[in-house]
Amino acid sequence: MCRWAKIARSAYYKHFDPQRQSSQRDERDKRIEAKIIEIAQSNNSLFGTEKMTMAVNRQMHDEKPIYHKTVYRLMCINGIS
Repeated sequence: MCRWAKIARSAYYKHFDPQRQSSQRDERDKRIEAKIIEIAQSNNSLFGTEKMTMAVNRQMHDEKPIYHKTVYRLMCINGIS
């Protein structure tokens, strides 16, 4: 079935495993995503990826540096432009 759907078996089992723990990257992405949504709502989504990256890094100074490609990916997922 996975071959027919052209997806990896690991992705199938990852999606349907009820006891699967979130990875550290998933947890970090959720925190960054929440901050991006908060910033976008406060300024009517006027920031592009570069300004959004600077704003997120300024507000989340306790995290490791967040790069613009991460911010771009999360903004695309949430439909923020």
